[in-house]
Amino acid sequence: MLYCLMKSLSKTALMVYAICPRIQAGKKAVFGSVHFQKSLELFEKLQDNTKRIAAESGLETFWIFDHKQQGRSFGEKYSNAFEELFKQGYGQIISIGNDIPGLSASHILQAQRELLNSPSVLGPAEDGGNYLIALSATTFDKASFANLPWNSEGLHQALKSHLQFRHGQNAQVAQLEYLIDIDDFTSFYDYIKKLKSGDFYRFIVRLLLSINTFAKEQKQFFEDLIISKDNPLRAPPTLL
Repeated sequence: MLYCLMKSLSKTALMVYAICPRIQAGKKAVFGSVHFQKSLELFEKLQDNTKRIAAESGLETFWIFDHKQQGRSFGEKYSNAFEELFKQGYGQIISIGNDIPGLSASHILQAQRELLNSPSVLGPAEDGGNYLIALSATTFDKASFANLPWNSEGLHQALKSHLQFRHGQNAQVAQLEYLIDIDDFTSFYDYIKKLKSGDFYRFIVRLLLSINTFAKEQKQFFEDLIISKDNPLRAPPTLL
């Protein structure tokens, strides 16, 4: 399902291919299953940030949620999304996710500029995937695109090789800087250790402090429970 957020005269469409925050929080469990709500807050914050970035880009933007998209596999769903937009007459599509904390409108606009000279642009993620994929209509081949090793650490290299083959021997695939996408606590930690300031930094600090407070309260609760059971000199806890 497509959600058109804004209109422009550009022939380039921005596609946010998104996993809804509640599904991401359940699958990725960045802070462990006991802190599902905190993981949900994180992915909701990342989605809000993506909405802001998309608006700043000035491109006509479509939100496509994976769980509502037609197809049996991620590759089929994703390739169907590209095909649908190309059929609407767009010459280029820039696709991003909604879990990239370091992404900015400048990355999207740089990809748009690169498309003037190259039929495709990739934004590689540090885990071997891609946080941005920009394709021209002439580059897109639905069948082979759907069968790439999606959601694997070998995706970036496989996609780059595929696009070079599609372009021809002398063509180059334009590439942006590496960024981190949030898949688990390790990738989350790798990103936040580079932060020093800003709105997202302050949000993370508040989030981690709330988790730390919860952990201390739980620890104290269980310590009190153990003492009340094992210490014969202490009265048993009152049952409510």
